[in-house]
Amino acid sequence: MKLSGKLNEFDILDLLNEYQSELRKLKYKTDFVRRKVAELEEQYNAVKLKKGKARAENSTNPGSSDEEGQASPLLEGGIEAIAPKGKRGRPRKEKLVDLTPKTRKPYPLSIWDTMILQSLEENGKAMLSKTIIEQVKQKATEAGIFDSEEKLKSKVNQCLVKLANKRNDIKKVNYKGKGFGYALPVWYDEKGKLTKEHMLK
Repeated sequence: MKLSGKLNEFDILDLLNEYQSELRKLKYKTDFVRRKVAELEEQYNAVKLKKGKARAENSTNPGSSDEEGQASPLLEGGIEAIAPKGKRGRPRKEKLVDLTPKTRKPYPLSIWDTMILQSLEENGKAMLSKTIIEQVKQKATEAGIFDSEEKLKSKVNQCLVKLANKRNDIKKVNYKGKGFGYALPVWYDEKGKLTKEHMLK
């Protein structure tokens, strides 16, 4: 093989290795695309076959006549005879309403949520947010996850909002001073009032 004046033997070997590597990559991509195309074709054929069977079943059982022996509107004029018509004589598409009740999955409890709930249970009474922050700080320090006062306050306040508004694991308690108190739902009586033994100190 006659070598170019600009490339020596090692340069050519490097280029050959690089091109062969690219060819292997392209071959892999080509094989991958072919597999995907084959899978999609199989899915398409399966859907097409299913629709064909459904049409065949409908054609063999078009409908029955009424009690007086008269043919039903479906036999006489097809679907258009009984379907409400919109513009240009086409049947209007009826909107399907999903009546299934939608329930959201509850937000999972984090370690911070757990520490807040533990603080309330241990205290046995409603607590102000600043008191909760103090107790959670102590627990976080013991667990080795305390970072800074600012981050701790932000995290606890976010968790209080989640627990009270999104999970309903705690309830807000009105307080004359600044902020809110928080209590466990089991501390409320049948009338929805916080019992005396669980009130803020």
